[in-house]
Amino acid sequence: MDDLEKALDSLRFQIKKEIVDNYFAERVYLEEDIQLLEEEVQDYQKEHAKVRRLVWAIYQALGSEAAAAAVMRLLALKAPPFYQEFQNLPEVERRGLLAGRRIRGFTAWRRHRNLVLDLYEDLVRQTAVLKEKYAKITSHLRLVNEDIQKFNSSFDFGLIAAQIEAMEGGGEVLCGGLECQEREELSTRMRFKRRQLTEEELPPPLELPPLNQIKSRMIQALSEFYA
Repeated sequence: MDDLEKALDSLRFQIKKEIVDNYFAERVYLEEDIQLLEEEVQDYQKEHAKVRRLVWAIYQALGSEAAAAAVMRLLALKAPPFYQEFQNLPEVERRGLLAGRRIRGFTAWRRHRNLVLDLYEDLVRQTAVLKEKYAKITSHLRLVNEDIQKFNSSFDFGLIAAQIEAMEGGGEVLCGGLECQEREELSTRMRFKRRQLTEEELPPPLELPPLNQIKSRMIQALSEFYA
């Protein structure tokens, strides 16, 4: 083998190595980004569970289905969120929803009113945090899917195998060789699938008005159902 052939072999080797290295480097980056997205979703689900528990606590404080429905209508919600789940809770767990809550007021009515208002303020605050996380995740999901599309277009395994095969003069790409159909099947398996999040995985946050916009009307609604 003369010097020219050695140089060409070395060049072919470097090109093949760069193709493969770039493929796996981009694949690792994308896998890490997808893992980060999954961690964000898991964190969101934990925060959403806290919001749901706060809603349950409001139901427990309100004390009746009629009061809960009236307050939810005031909040312009079509149906009381998580109410069926609340109804399915054991009684002992329902009572525990209000454990440790600070009670303010000299009269029973004041304590009842302030408890509901304080719970609602906490709910609005936590919902705002949840909305920020929701927006971040939906944006991240869109970018991940854009990267997946770019990766699948730029690093088609069948195309990579064909490029290497061409540099080998049509010889075997991998030990044992890969038939065209086998190569296409492997290429399909190595592509990333678009990520999708269902409402069950990423439930939208509640849309709630701030307390100062509805406080007087909420107090009026509470007084109508207070016994």
